[in-house]
Amino acid sequence: MAIGSLLGISILVWLAAFVPLVAASGQQAGAVNAEIVSKTYSSGFFPVVGSYVKYEIKLTNTGNEAVENQSFWVLLASENNRTHSSGKYSVTLIEPDGSRTFHVGPFKIEEEGRHRLLAGMEGVTFDYQPDSFTVYRQDVILATFIAIPLIIGGAGMVAYSLYRKRKPKFV
Repeated sequence: MAIGSLLGISILVWLAAFVPLVAASGQQAGAVNAEIVSKTYSSGFFPVVGSYVKYEIKLTNTGNEAVENQSFWVLLASENNRTHSSGKYSVTLIEPDGSRTFHVGPFKIEEEGRHRLLAGMEGVTFDYQPDSFTVYRQDVILATFIAIPLIIGGAGMVAYSLYRKRKPKFV
């Protein structure tokens, strides 16, 4: 019983220390929120090896001071680090509650597998959820687009032949 009450007290102490920090973090002098507005692959809907990816990223100043003369960087990296493309962009001025959209890329995709887009900005609190996607080989995508209609068509023909062979029931 004593361990349970001790645990409850320690949780309350932790919350009492943590809640003011969270409330204060919303009013930081330099705070930027990054949001991916769009992502486009040069290969169409699926990313394939040898194609390119480009992004539109919206930076919003959530702090109470203007963000100026900063650099915003992005990095597209694969699991095996064969794809390793980066870019650095100049942020001249973003007023408080203001925003600016950056066209990032295009980055060439060098290998199949998982890829991540990382981003950051020096000197400010930067809120960003990294983007990730899986890259496929071109032949896998083509085989999939050929195989799926063939499987569906074959299943339809089998179902139709079974339907025709059934004995009708008279009422």
